[in-house]
Amino acid sequence: MDADAVAEALVDVLRLCRAVRDAQTMLHLPAPRLAELLRCAACAEHAATSHPVDEYEVLAQVRSMRYILVEDANGPIAAFMADSAARIIGDGIGRFFG
Repeated sequence: MDADAVAEALVDVLRLCRAVRDAQTMLHLPAPRLAELLRCAACAEHAATSHPVDEYEVLAQVRSMRYILVEDANGPIAAFMADSAARIIGDGIGRFFG
């Protein structure tokens, strides 16, 4: 991945994390899973904004977020968020495509 692709992916990570925080009640997650999802989002944001960027940690946290969104979330926008995470990771395993 070149520097521009990494920078664009990091912007997408930050957008996904903000969307998760803003729409947490729409994900219909039990409290412990929601807490885990929010922790992953915070860790992903921290890794994405650290200097130097910890790309491995960013991807690990986004993978964890995707897992929770695919397996446990049941709200109206969970599928879109899971697909956003899949696009960031680059493996195409979300809810709508794959």
